[in-house]
Amino acid sequence: MSRIVLADDHPMIRTAIEVLLRDTAHEVVGTAASAREALEQMQALKPDILLLDLAMPEQGGMSVVRKLKSEGSTQKIAILTAGIDDATLMEARTLGVRGMVLKSSDPAYLIDCLDKVQAGGTWIDPELAGRIHDLSETFSGAKRPALAPRERQLIRFVRQGLRNKEIAAELGVTEGTVKVYLHGIFEKLGVSTRTELAVRADEFLAESFARG
Repeated sequence: MSRIVLADDHPMIRTAIEVLLRDTAHEVVGTAASAREALEQMQALKPDILLLDLAMPEQGGMSVVRKLKSEGSTQKIAILTAGIDDATLMEARTLGVRGMVLKSSDPAYLIDCLDKVQAGGTWIDPELAGRIHDLSETFSGAKRPALAPRERQLIRFVRQGLRNKEIAAELGVTEGTVKVYLHGIFEKLGVSTRTELAVRADEFLAESFARG
């Protein structure tokens, strides 16, 4: 029996999944409605699997994945989401997310996914697996320089619409440092404006994660 922490901010979704998993080899031992609660539950309960929605309050589901991986956690993670952009899809793969299921898919897929993840394998929704393959093929011959983790983080902030002052506060650096970082990113990626960087952020991030 695998022990699962379920992180989703919609009570009806959490209830539906708990019902779906009854009489299976999986038991929901804790629930969370935000990224903060998910991290707290992971620390307190140490489940076998974290079943994680991406669109949650505060910092979103990927912030949980990044935090756990930065701490060296080996707990298995599966994503259950209504939608996922290319950059997040490739980042999740790079960070070692074991399972990915779309909420629009057959409910049986979720059980298949959890079975495979609990057994130590990987299970990716067929639609998402196709996208990963296509993106990997698209970027396999890319010539742009690789992005460092801090550069990826800055691009995400720009995509979110944060100003330099807000980015500086998030990173604990000065606005001048942020300007220097962004200038280097502009030169590396061949963009000339902040707007262009924001518009093409998904492309740049997806390519970066596709190349590892």
